[in-house]
Amino acid sequence: MNARTLVRQTMFLSASHFIVRVIGFFNRIWLSRALGAQAMGLVELTHSAQMLLITPVVSGLPAAVSRMCAKSQPARQVRVLRCGISLALLTGVPVAVLAFAFRTQLALWLGDLRTLPALLIYLPCIPVLGVSCALNGYYYGKGKPVPPALSELLEQLVRLFLCIRLVFALRGWPTMLRAAIPAAASLLGETASLVLMLLIAARAILFTPGEGSRRAVYREMLSLALPLTGMKLVSSLMRTVQSALIPARLQISGLPASEALSRFGMLSGMLMPVLMLPSFITCSLCMVAAPELTRRQANGTPQRSLVRRILGGTLLVGLCAMVGVWLFAPLIADTLYRQAELLPLLRRCCVLVPVMALSQVVSGLMNGLGLQGTSLRIALFANLLSVLLMYALAAQPTLQLWGAVIAMAAAQAVTLALSLRALYAAVR
Repeated sequence: MNARTLVRQTMFLSASHFIVRVIGFFNRIWLSRALGAQAMGLVELTHSAQMLLITPVVSGLPAAVSRMCAKSQPARQVRVLRCGISLALLTGVPVAVLAFAFRTQLALWLGDLRTLPALLIYLPCIPVLGVSCALNGYYYGKGKPVPPALSELLEQLVRLFLCIRLVFALRGWPTMLRAAIPAAASLLGETASLVLMLLIAARAILFTPGEGSRRAVYREMLSLALPLTGMKLVSSLMRTVQSALIPARLQISGLPASEALSRFGMLSGMLMPVLMLPSFITCSLCMVAAPELTRRQANGTPQRSLVRRILGGTLLVGLCAMVGVWLFAPLIADTLYRQAELLPLLRRCCVLVPVMALSQVVSGLMNGLGLQGTSLRIALFANLLSVLLMYALAAQPTLQLWGAVIAMAAAQAVTLALSLRALYAAVR
């Protein structure tokens, strides 16, 4: 793939992801205003557990499928796709069953039994997402980003429509049931997305002959997927621990339980989505650049110049977004979210925007080069540091929510520094 094609695909995916992110951002803002900070706190608590549950099927597997397809001939690509789908089902269904069996313990671990309805509604989404991600990895590895982009757009539109309908339909219902609305909308949206992807890929799945030993494909797929899955599991587990830890430590600092949950909802449900706005571009870069780095690595082609151009572009995007967040912070806090306390958080935390953008892209490039083991060690260290700092700082009466922000910022900075060092040591 030449540089022009790489740029063209990145621009297409960026435009597609921009539309998707705008829809998702609007949906999140509307939900924050319609449900309130306390319900959004429950939504974010549940979301952290959902991310942990889907990690085995959405992290290492699509990256492994994409990497294997990027360096394989078409007949072997079909074999990789079929093995990826079967592995997604073999992983996703048992995870969903186990989560259902331990649903009460999971809700208690989160610190609030009111998360139980949302957890139960979301469980069927685990195998659905696994199959969708395997299909997405197949098309990204082939250099065909249109089908995944269309399915993601459909998923977001269905989710937005259902969220609006359900919020009005369940007006006046208990908070714990209203907090389950995003989970129900996600399940139906992901199901619609999967149906579309299956229709697009039906010929390859059902009628195209595959090539290569299934055992060899499974072995290679697992060797690529397991380290990345381990890294994502560590990150998701630590994120879930942090989600349960922040409200608990804020209560120790002197805040009432309802206020602690509201502050957590503000941090995770309002601040973080704004800081991650550049992800519609950085995510596109990862999806296009990782398979290209895999091909260059297999062909013995130099990669350092491509990595430098990608990181330079990412830094520029991150800095522009940082300035935008600082300038429009009053509009975001007062008009969109109607939370005056959000303004100082946005102004002081906007420096994290380029850091988070670079971290995402560097992680994607490392996956493309097969550095999942290194990523796992870095993630383990950074997330452990974040949990320790959060435990110590969020309970301080003089810091409270700022203690959690400091812990998050430290983890992001450490992750970026160590990942950049490992990436530049690997490319040539």
